[in-house]
Amino acid sequence: MNDGNKQKTKHKLISSHDEAGNVRTFVFDAGNLKWIAGQNQGWILTHEGEINHDNEHWFTISSAPSEGTMNVSTRVSDSKYKQHLNSLNPGDEIEVYEVGGDFTWEDEPSEPIVMVAAGIGITPFRSILLEREANGKKLNAELLYFNRDSEVSFKELLEKLAAEHPEFKLQVIVGEHITADRIVELAPQSKTQMVYISGAKPMVLALSEELEKNGVKTRQDRFPGYDETNY
Repeated sequence: MNDGNKQKTKHKLISSHDEAGNVRTFVFDAGNLKWIAGQNQGWILTHEGEINHDNEHWFTISSAPSEGTMNVSTRVSDSKYKQHLNSLNPGDEIEVYEVGGDFTWEDEPSEPIVMVAAGIGITPFRSILLEREANGKKLNAELLYFNRDSEVSFKELLEKLAAEHPEFKLQVIVGEHITADRIVELAPQSKTQMVYISGAKPMVLALSEELEKNGVKTRQDRFPGYDETNY
């Protein structure tokens, strides 16, 4: 993720619901917001901390632009920020920055890619896949979805996409340590295709470095505040 632009707007909460485990989705009125599937946005909860950094958190938008709402799906931890976010009621407003980021897949006709999601890193892929489907584009990808336990968010939706789009392959891997070698073993085509990796920042950086040493091209979405214990 990056910090996008610094112009601010406000969005109103419509609803929120649980996904799996401690992952919860917050659904906001998108208003006039325009974004590309896979981009991220800074959310501001004022008075949550003594310094600006404590009041801001960057999230990848989990909804597709075609869905008409601005959704963020995140693990609700014990942090003050996440607890404040979870306490919002329908009608409450949150201040947000403009969207940013280049973790997008807009090629048409599409070259096949490999997607690697680590836990909560699944959110940009949900947005990207649903937006491509809505626009009649091929889902020409293989998704390796690593999750630390059996509470797998969006699993039914992803299985439905795989069933309806033969060009889209899905592998859900539970409880395994993620390594570059394992990625190549599960998706040998990653040696010649672009690999999109999304998840905890230190994990994504390490995986990308190892893959790129072996000539694999990567694109990254790095989630701050997560590591291999809580992704």
